[in-house]
Amino acid sequence: MDLPAPLLRVRKALGRVRRAFAVDRYDVFVRPVPADAGFADPEGYAFRWGTPADVEGCDERHTELDLRERREGVVRLGLGHRVVLGVHGDLVVFSMWVNPRCLNLPGIQKRALAPGQWFIYKAYTSPDHRGRKLYQLGMRFVLAEMRREGLEELVGFAHVKKTVSRAGLAAVEFGDAGALLHVHWPMLEFTRVSPALAARFPRSVPRSGALRSSP
Repeated sequence: MDLPAPLLRVRKALGRVRRAFAVDRYDVFVRPVPADAGFADPEGYAFRWGTPADVEGCDERHTELDLRERREGVVRLGLGHRVVLGVHGDLVVFSMWVNPRCLNLPGIQKRALAPGQWFIYKAYTSPDHRGRKLYQLGMRFVLAEMRREGLEELVGFAHVKKTVSRAGLAAVEFGDAGALLHVHWPMLEFTRVSPALAARFPRSVPRSGALRSSP
């Protein structure tokens, strides 16, 4: 049965309100650097740190980096971030970014890392190379590099619905360190930091705006 026009308008309005309201949970995980951390390239792939020229030359299909994001990536490298690349032949098919100073979920929360920690973010595997555990291999590459530099702990995160990312973190034996709950409503937005996460990363960091000013 068709609804009267006033009720139909109310239902449509409620639908718009419901779609505008969002609650997202992000769990943060940590992995101590093993004393025996090492890394060997798997057959058919090579893992290494990327350069600005590497980032500029990334193919969007295989890295998800469009022109703007490639430019921002070059800026990140200039700010001290690093990028792990997984290369198949001459083609970059995996990328994962490393922040050596902050746990940073853009637009949500930015917290200082302790000395000896790194934070991994923005990982992507080419659709043509999924199912080959490149995400796990990228994390193991970073752990080996951290061991070589005398660092202590790797920090990662995953949205509550990102089951593949969470499975990868579990496979590399990350442990739970707390959570962020982000609530977005028109005219109202806030993030709740769990007590465990606040205790682990006590210092909030203001945003620099460096990426917003990039070309």
